[in-house]
Amino acid sequence: MIALAEYLKSRRARVEAALLAALPAEGRRPACLTEALRYSVLTGGKRMRPILCLAAAEAAGGSAEDAMHAAVAVELLHTYTLVHDDLPCMDNDLLRRGQPTVHAKFGEAMGVLAGDALQALAFGMLACAPAGRAGGAARLIRELADAAGPDGVVGGQVEDIADAPPADEAAINFGHQHKTADLFRAALRMGALAGGGGDADVDRLGDYGTHLGLAFQIVDDLLDAPADAGAPGSTGYTCLRIWTKAEARQRAVAHTEAAVAALSGLPGPVEPLASLVRELATRSA
Repeated sequence: MIALAEYLKSRRARVEAALLAALPAEGRRPACLTEALRYSVLTGGKRMRPILCLAAAEAAGGSAEDAMHAAVAVELLHTYTLVHDDLPCMDNDLLRRGQPTVHAKFGEAMGVLAGDALQALAFGMLACAPAGRAGGAARLIRELADAAGPDGVVGGQVEDIADAPPADEAAINFGHQHKTADLFRAALRMGALAGGGGDADVDRLGDYGTHLGLAFQIVDDLLDAPADAGAPGSTGYTCLRIWTKAEARQRAVAHTEAAVAALSGLPGPVEPLASLVRELATRSA
């Protein structure tokens, strides 16, 4: 058994150092943009996606260092999605992790531009990634682009802000898949690619990422629900519009079990990934 808390602390420290190195140095012109970028990336976060990316590289038979460029790129892309989600034209949130959101602190225009810059930095990081296997950086870039674009996070965000709330399971599944699970899936596939994994291993780890992401979002919906919510009918883009809390928990458990099963047959260590999905799917905050 791994000591998961220590594992996460160690991996997070490595990711934080790599993120700091990837960002513009303090004071770089335009200083206001540099400050917004550093603020958006360095003000917290559990770094789950980059940690999963590193673990996938090892599970595929490579090393964590093989996947560091990919891990940083995933986190920069993820941060961009958060910065834009918080904008007044989207969710209009003023706080994230107990701190003012980027647009609340630096203005709406800087929020838009900082998000744009983070996305560009993410793809630039992948372009500099070492070639771990055939296709190298091009395959990594394609994986992240697919997860970020109209068939990924952007498509999921469009559904999230639609005037008509989701009315059936297909609509809920679409939102959960594209707004949340796609980026987890990309993080795992990119880690496997960077670690030199074969196509079957990349697919297994991608399936793990999909199930983890779906379980993660279902648990998020449960955590966000009022304490007295029981029957279906909650407001907003949540699975509790159509499922009871008990039904949602059953689905989260099923996705967790499917994620663990997807790890079977991989050439490298999988215990960190198995422990992580169980931890994420049963978290209480």
